[in-house]
Amino acid sequence: MAVVDKNETAMLAVFGNPVEHSLSPIIHQHFAHQEGRKLSYEKILVAKSFESSALEFFSAGGLGCNITVPCKLDAYAFVSELTDRAQIAHAVNTIKLKYADDGTGFYVGDNTDGEGLFSDLVRLDCPLDGARILILGAGGATRGIVPTLLTKAKLKSLTIANRTVSKAQDILTTTTDFYRKKNISLDLHELKACSYEDLATAGGAFDVILNATSLSLNHELPAITDEVYSGARFVYDLFYTQDGSTVFTQKAKALGVAASYDGLGMLVGQAALSYKMWFGFTPDIAKTLEHMRSVLKQRAAAK
Repeated sequence: MAVVDKNETAMLAVFGNPVEHSLSPIIHQHFAHQEGRKLSYEKILVAKSFESSALEFFSAGGLGCNITVPCKLDAYAFVSELTDRAQIAHAVNTIKLKYADDGTGFYVGDNTDGEGLFSDLVRLDCPLDGARILILGAGGATRGIVPTLLTKAKLKSLTIANRTVSKAQDILTTTTDFYRKKNISLDLHELKACSYEDLATAGGAFDVILNATSLSLNHELPAITDEVYSGARFVYDLFYTQDGSTVFTQKAKALGVAASYDGLGMLVGQAALSYKMWFGFTPDIAKTLEHMRSVLKQRAAAK
């Protein structure tokens, strides 16, 4: 049986490749300290098969795990049951081992990225009501966050810009089709997919810009004009850094967007939802975010 008693050590892990850089063990140990729970959290490098790695981990007593790139699609195929969030995202970043009444174990997959982002945008007082939102990039991160934004924020419009427009359109189509089948109406004036070149004619047409590309990792900027930045009231980069500043947020601030933030709060927020799924305990995100900023600053100073 999975361990749920606080005084017994619960086994968790994060799977990915690469995975050594992951902050998940530190974040979840801080959550466990808040709850007063004994916890083991390891990093597992997936060199070949996610399925074989996951089965070995759960067979050894694992209770749950997080999944990072490039294993989220493999995790989606691995689990027995999916939450709505995971179904619509077509990706899983959290797995919990559960047991049926007859004692049979099965795996439940969730995707906490969208809720994690939304909670951080609320924390940062992002002007979401009536907002025109632009998301840059149409990868797995965007697929995870679009459903939550469409159902939880009262937006005026949502646009996804990507080099390959069809990928952006696919996210919008699959998301709206999913909600239509669930008889959930989306109170939104406009959904649009476009190329980065198309944004050149948009001027300052967006209130909120979310950078969901991986460009900041290589200190590169998306191919958008200065006018797109300067017209915004709020800018957010899903990538995070030691000092809370990315090349993307720096560019926005230089163009007058004071409300420019990195994605560490999203990382902590989505982790908190994973922890709640495993143990039913809601961690104090603000305390953990403060702790993680301190950890990152210490690491930077040690270099």
